[in-house]
Amino acid sequence: MAAERSGGAVARRQSSGAEESARLSALRGYCVLDTGREARFDDLTCLAASICETPVSLVSLVDTNRLFLKSAHGLNVREVPHPDFFCGHAIRQRDLFVVPDAAQDPRFANHPLVVDSPRVRFYAGAPLVTPQDYALGTLCVADFVPRQLNPKQLETLRVLARQAMCQLELNMQAMRDPLTGLYNRRQLEESLHREVLRARRIGAAVGVMAIDVDHFKRVNDTLGHEVGDSALRGIAAELASCVREEDIACRAGGEEFVIILPGTGKTALRSRAEAVRSTIEQARIQAGEGTLKLTVSIGLASFPSYGADGQAVLRAADVALYKAKAAGRNRVVMCTPSGTRTSSSAKAA
Repeated sequence: MAAERSGGAVARRQSSGAEESARLSALRGYCVLDTGREARFDDLTCLAASICETPVSLVSLVDTNRLFLKSAHGLNVREVPHPDFFCGHAIRQRDLFVVPDAAQDPRFANHPLVVDSPRVRFYAGAPLVTPQDYALGTLCVADFVPRQLNPKQLETLRVLARQAMCQLELNMQAMRDPLTGLYNRRQLEESLHREVLRARRIGAAVGVMAIDVDHFKRVNDTLGHEVGDSALRGIAAELASCVREEDIACRAGGEEFVIILPGTGKTALRSRAEAVRSTIEQARIQAGEGTLKLTVSIGLASFPSYGADGQAVLRAADVALYKAKAAGRNRVVMCTPSGTRTSSSAKAA
């Protein structure tokens, strides 16, 4: 019986870990972390503070070890390094989380933000819940004195949280390429910049794959652009099947794609790229009423080895991609700091 209880506890911890990993993946998918302030979110926090009569209102996103504040009315901060504080508790439920007096609540009474500046005493937060039921963060209000909200204020907080989530959903739609459903070029650049900033902060790597479909012009010229579009959707689906939850797959334009791989160094990046190349080579891409056999060339680079910022790394990956195509296509080439390259290939397409 003891062994069964121990096994059950381990399973619950593993399940909890998997759920949190999926939640964090969903949060990253909205590509809103480390982005600037926007009037549409600031308007919501201003309205929440006014209606609830509090000095502080936030749109907070609960990241791995911090709260990132997309909007902060009444506070001049961008993030708070305490995710398991009020908002960390608020996202564990699907309705309002209210703390009338934090100094009298054993969960928070000794917390630095309660004991020391800014000495938060009151909190009320509504979770920002995705259509897939992941809680990304909260729209919340706070005060420096104990208090309560009346029923109308509580309901307004719920409504404003739903509006904040709607804005995140609209932002998500604007990030997508309409043909393939992958992230678009603008989001590619913003995501790469954001991931490099995060990697610099925590001392991690960011891998980049620049991918081009070999001889794709022949498909459009011989079978027509409608079939070509169908083939691009098929390629995008294959690429999406190769990425992890934390990876960012983008259509850079035309038949060019980019995959951003947070936390991926050179060895893992080459292995992942070979898996992508092999997957595309072996796939039968649905195009019109038939299927096509297509291949891709892939150029690789990573931060910080090949550039100080995202644009430099992307340029390095593009140089490696050009070399892969010049060397016969259907291969992977990694850019090197010295300007030389290493490559692996299959039979050229």
